[in-house]
Amino acid sequence: MEALDNLADKGVHADYMRVRAFPFNGEVTEFVDNHETIFVVEQNRDAQLRSLLLLETNTDARKLVPVLHYNGMPIPSQCVFEGICEHLQVEAVA
Repeated sequence: MEALDNLADKGVHADYMRVRAFPFNGEVTEFVDNHETIFVVEQNRDAQLRSLLLLETNTDARKLVPVLHYNGMPIPSQCVFEGICEHLQVEAVA
């Protein structure tokens, strides 16, 4: 939530959904379908949640952007904020 507040301070609107179970329910598919870009924040080197989302929602892989943190510590909000901002800057240049 802190990362969302920091993004809002920079003028970036972002929605949030916490995925709690697999298999996914309809809410997850609806959320993915209703957003242009999905930042998949996870504590996993292999981006397993992103892989499951790709398989289960038949979404274009370019739409699901991984934001990974896997050093064994809790994910700091700065990691999420920087991961999203980095992607947005690359997109703005392209």
